[in-house]
Amino acid sequence: RSIKYKETPKYPSITKDLAFIMNDKISSEEIYNILKRVGGRLVTDITIFDVYKGSKVLPNEKSIAYSVTFQDETRTLTDNEVMVLFNKMIDEVTNRLGVTLRDKWVSFSATLIYF
Repeated sequence: RSIKYKETPKYPSITKDLAFIMNDKISSEEIYNILKRVGGRLVTDITIFDVYKGSKVLPNEKSIAYSVTFQDETRTLTDNEVMVLFNKMIDEVTNRLGVTLRDKWVSFSATLIYF
């Protein structure tokens, strides 16, 4: 059987987290699809890391938090260009689905390669 591998990225990724408060009827897939479509090829991963339903949201609402990773295979992304894209993603989700942004966070990651 052949072994498949993916080469370690040469350029760092930027990960941004955000959470939306939404009606129970809105699926996480709807939000995922908008984030991926607006983010395009620069979005390499979208992960749900928290779903909350309780006393801090209305009875017919839930909060879902996403971690979005941005990376380009050909160059290092600037914080400014990622923030512009990230804000477009937020605007598209909130305007299209009528959800509320609960919060957003930013973290940076880099892969260190030792020779």
